[in-house]
Amino acid sequence: MNKGINIFALKYWAEKISLKKSAGQLERLSSLLAKSTIDLNPYQIQSAIYAFNSPLARGCIFADEVGLGKTIEAGIVLSQLWLEEKRRILIIVPASLRTQWKEELETHFGLKSTVLDSKYFENQINKGKKTPFTYDSIYICSLPFLYKRMPLVKKQPWNLVVVDEAHRLRRVYKGKDASKMAFALREAIEDKPKLLLTATPLQNSLLELYGLASFIDNKLLGNIYHFKTRFIDKINENPSLKNETLKILRNLVIGDAQDNFSPTGIVTRTLRRQVKEYVNFPPRNSLTQDFTPTQDEQKLYEQVSTYLQRKNIASIESTQRNLMILVYRKLLASSSFAIAPTLKKLYERLEYEISLRKKELKEETSIDFDEESLSVEEVEINESKISRGRVSSSFSDNEIIEEINELKKYYNLAKSITHNTKGEALIKSTLKVLKIAKKRNWPQKIVVFTESTRTQKYLQKILNKANVGFVPFSGHNVSEHSAKAYDKWKKEFPESAIQYSKQIAIRQALVYEFRSNPNKKVFLTTEAGSEGLNLQFANLLINYDLPWNPQRIEQRIGRVHRYGQKYEVIIANLLNTKNYADKRVLELLTEKLGLFNGLFGASDEILGNIEAEIEFEQRILDIYQNCKTPEEIDKAFQQLQQNLKASVSTDIQKTKSLILEQFDSPVSKLFKQTQIDVNQTLNEYDSALLRLCQEYYKDKFAYLEKSNIAQIMLDGKKKKFLFREEKENEKGKISRVHNDHPLIKKILDETLKISTNPIPTIKINIQQLGKQKQKILKYHNGVIYVFKLQISAVEEDEILAPLAFVKANGNFLPLDVETSKILVEANSEILSKTVNKSPLEKKELYNHWNKWKTNILKKYQNRNEKLYIREMDRINRYWDNYSLKTKDSIDKVKNELEEIKRKREKTLDFQEKRGFDQKIQKKQLRLRQLNTILIKEEEEALKQQMKEIETLNGKLELRQSEELIAITVFNLYE
Repeated sequence: MNKGINIFALKYWAEKISLKKSAGQLERLSSLLAKSTIDLNPYQIQSAIYAFNSPLARGCIFADEVGLGKTIEAGIVLSQLWLEEKRRILIIVPASLRTQWKEELETHFGLKSTVLDSKYFENQINKGKKTPFTYDSIYICSLPFLYKRMPLVKKQPWNLVVVDEAHRLRRVYKGKDASKMAFALREAIEDKPKLLLTATPLQNSLLELYGLASFIDNKLLGNIYHFKTRFIDKINENPSLKNETLKILRNLVIGDAQDNFSPTGIVTRTLRRQVKEYVNFPPRNSLTQDFTPTQDEQKLYEQVSTYLQRKNIASIESTQRNLMILVYRKLLASSSFAIAPTLKKLYERLEYEISLRKKELKEETSIDFDEESLSVEEVEINESKISRGRVSSSFSDNEIIEEINELKKYYNLAKSITHNTKGEALIKSTLKVLKIAKKRNWPQKIVVFTESTRTQKYLQKILNKANVGFVPFSGHNVSEHSAKAYDKWKKEFPESAIQYSKQIAIRQALVYEFRSNPNKKVFLTTEAGSEGLNLQFANLLINYDLPWNPQRIEQRIGRVHRYGQKYEVIIANLLNTKNYADKRVLELLTEKLGLFNGLFGASDEILGNIEAEIEFEQRILDIYQNCKTPEEIDKAFQQLQQNLKASVSTDIQKTKSLILEQFDSPVSKLFKQTQIDVNQTLNEYDSALLRLCQEYYKDKFAYLEKSNIAQIMLDGKKKKFLFREEKENEKGKISRVHNDHPLIKKILDETLKISTNPIPTIKINIQQLGKQKQKILKYHNGVIYVFKLQISAVEEDEILAPLAFVKANGNFLPLDVETSKILVEANSEILSKTVNKSPLEKKELYNHWNKWKTNILKKYQNRNEKLYIREMDRINRYWDNYSLKTKDSIDKVKNELEEIKRKREKTLDFQEKRGFDQKIQKKQLRLRQLNTILIKEEEEALKQQMKEIETLNGKLELRQSEELIAITVFNLYE
């Protein structure tokens, strides 16, 4: 360490930056907020605070509306845990979202993760490496993959389990048989901290909300019988009590709005209308570019379509039929260039089958593939592997040969088509929207989506021919173009190049090329570009191929229609005028679902139901497969629209609003205050980092205030570091400092070990002290003691407490805490003089310290008491109603018994009396059985209740330790 260093100031700032903070304190997120590479909105930060806010909580549900960034909110939470070295994290997502999650965590939060599938998992074990899940890492996988490995998952000490698209789990209330995967998952992660993400926690029934809530806390809403009795049956029996009953449920689920101390609930939900101030979504509008296929193109479409409509097709395995026909129809609709190689692979597979039969070889097995995540792009790349299985023996050789000849005919027709009218339509729509952009002074940037890499190659040729510059993007990005873009990017952004894996860095490089190069008008991407990319600098989008899944379309549009978009978003769709089904699909998506127009596109209710209740993509495929005339197509679409309408119940929407939604006004105030608090917290954090570096490096450190850049001489070279976020287009060029930054870690590692013994002397210019100046103007010197108080119960909190004393007539007078803090944080200079003994007697010092500490501990004790009351209410509510079903059954049997006795007394018929006597005996026996069950249940309830209360008392026991970490004598001067 350099000579002349002010070890007192250095020690103070190092300790301040390193303090541990407990739940709900924004300071806990300081380093994370500084480290994040994106602008975090107040509502996203507030959600993260909510997740941390109750130390006894078992997790929470982020239920923001679509498009508000629940993934980012979850990223804040798990990033903070990672910084706190809580690093066993599991993220469960649909297979199609695994890559998106991996990239967003890495690009936005600098977190590396491992995507797991069966092949990778088995390879790790076969190679003798550590078994995944058994060591610290962020694991991303799908639920079907996880289902086979639940015992292993259950054993792990997870710090956090995140479930995206969690509405898929809400039917867990139906039991193990009805929802095997969800039931197994709930059991496996029951005692682990959890975070569920869904825009639709409640769709058709209150029981769905109960199901999701049971994942977080299986006692919060009682057992299912208690929940039905208390809420559902009560409302059904007396509708006038609905609002009152739902208010009780609301307080349990989202917390009591009247209690500002800490949320008691488990759900936080933000609506898009509540965040207009922070996320100003411009409107989206659409246009349609018609095209009419040539005679050969139409012939190819009709012949292949008719082929795919057959009930039995030799070239497609029956186990893969639905999925592969869906993919082949997408290829057929995309271009002749997309379908041609597939037709060839299909007849080659059949030819291979004939050759095997001639050799009388035994059956081969199919190549295993991840059916859940198979995309058109993956089919194109892995087609030969996917279709290697044997053809069913139910097909004769002659039938197979006949099918081979048909496929060859289709293939030859496809190969004879050298250009597509749909491609011409793309050029027309591209030039049209570029003209609109130029007229309105918009950026001339278009994102074009196709589902096929083969079509993408064709489109590259025609864009080149039309002199339209483009950047190609796919799920693999292994082209020469990608390599050049990456080499150029890593020279401009060396910090980012070091941080990211090469695969993600290439994605960043291609996006940067599109954004920064004015000659690149088009971002030509496969479906891989619909996930994880921020393209809000472009506002024009063309769907060359239109997915049938509305959520995929919304995902595409979300690349440009997102936070930071300044202009109206224009979406162009290409329509085949000869395909009536295509026309009806586009009408449905545009007019009924509202995907392409308005501020937000399709509503949460519609998108949620499409996924949860209606297999939309499969229904559309069924129409293409089974309907041949316009009348049949119309009838099928009318039925689909009726199903959509019926799935969105007005009554359930009102119920959802009553339970889950907050009034706009208090929410707006909360977000505004959060924004103020975030700015203040970051300012204080950045100032502390700056002071730490200034004290450590002294003359080697130069700070350029206007740019927030510091220059430090390291190893004889000037190196630049950033102390505040830079402009968007400069991100990644200069390293932003934070606790986890190598520069800061080095200083902290050294500084936290130093001691202020012997006691140093510093001098402070009194002019820095502002309003506090008058309080100590007449004094010339004194002493400062800095204590660190560690308080732990459910979690740990650390407080830095400077106690300053001024010398007057041989005595030391204490200053108030505020003045002490200003004094200790003022700029000071180290003097050569040191003192060996504390100026204050130990007894006097600790008398002052204990007074201050007692007041602080009272606040924590009050907090613990409130937590205790809340948790006791939860425990008692659950166990007091544990036997409710049995008690109700007893009451029911008693009433039935009394009714039988009454009837027995009335009858004069001997045989009837005998019959009633038998019934009475059965009821009395049943009553004794139920009473025995009740006694056992009440004993079990009491035992568990006592056990949980004992555990609670242990958790809430307040423990504290203290340490005198630094002392200095000070002299004041003007």
